[in-house]
Amino acid sequence: MPSTLLPGSFRLEMSGNRSAVMEGCGGVLEYDGSTVRVRAGKMAVRFRGRNLEIKCLTADSLVVEGFISAVEFIT
Repeated sequence: MPSTLLPGSFRLEMSGNRSAVMEGCGGVLEYDGSTVRVRAGKMAVRFRGRNLEIKCLTADSLVVEGFISAVEFIT
């Protein structure tokens, strides 16, 4: 896997249904205990679940932890 991403692309890595690491994201659009929606290029990615928390947030990456029950790619 290349260490850099193409412009407008992102990388999503899941560890079971308890943790997700997303690189190349453009910002948080929605955040509460059951939903985290993140800008990802021309789309958005929505995590749904219980007790969701953003554990780490930088300018272009984030870590979501909790009980993740669904991941949606919204165009």
